[in-house]
Amino acid sequence: MSFRTIEYFIAVAEHGSLSRAAHHLHITQPALSKQIQLFEKELGYRLFIRSHQGMSLTDHGRNLFEDIHPIVHTLRNKMNEHRKIEKIRFGVSPFLATYYLPELEGEIPIELTITKEECFEFITMLESGKIDAAIVQDYPNHTGLFSKFLYEEEFQIVVPKGHPLTKSKAVTLQDCLKYPQVLPPKESRLYNNIESFIEEKEIRPKKVISVPYTIIIDYVIKGYGITYLPSLMIKDHYYEHLQFVRFKDAALIRKLYLFSYSQHILDMVWHQLHHHSINKV
Repeated sequence: MSFRTIEYFIAVAEHGSLSRAAHHLHITQPALSKQIQLFEKELGYRLFIRSHQGMSLTDHGRNLFEDIHPIVHTLRNKMNEHRKIEKIRFGVSPFLATYYLPELEGEIPIELTITKEECFEFITMLESGKIDAAIVQDYPNHTGLFSKFLYEEEFQIVVPKGHPLTKSKAVTLQDCLKYPQVLPPKESRLYNNIESFIEEKEIRPKKVISVPYTIIIDYVIKGYGITYLPSLMIKDHYYEHLQFVRFKDAALIRKLYLFSYSQHILDMVWHQLHHHSINKV
């Protein structure tokens, strides 16, 4: 039995499919299937139930997976801590990417990796080693990963110039919902926060549309509705056709946390982000 064999077993268990696991491991599917069969023969019992739907763990397989997965995860992290760090692969959502561009300067280059719009997906990428660090919203900790609080900020209301809401210095979220809403994708934290508020208050908003982050501002400028941006996105930018209104009661806030699989990398990135933020003030 080798560590690689254990890695193969864990990959198949996590992906639930030989083809997906083989693609992840960069080996052929027949080779992976053969290794799993040899592993089962060595252990003396079946690890998986094979079907057209994929590979599901047997009771023995599930017990083995639950016992060794945390150990393997810890070992991966320890090995990563000892490898030479030439660059740090950094996950950040679209709402933060422009703030941290151009590339952060430091002893170790931080390469921004902009992936899915829902930043919670970075957790899975960290666990699999696809990235080294990430900023995650409203999620303070996760088993097997290291995290540190970055900061908290309020959202502001974004409206076209001359919109009725600009007559007030501060308004409530309930006031905002009297107007059409232009929100980011439905899987985003912001969309879900607005949706929860609507359900809690039993409000029927005039209209809610969901669009990609990249065109939200254009939709507001064209008069399709209003939206919300973090204060960070407003502070350093000028939007000719837009105005911004503050919430009366801090109705929408976000808390941002820095995550990594390594305490060493976490400290390095936190230092560079902190230094970067000070210089931007």
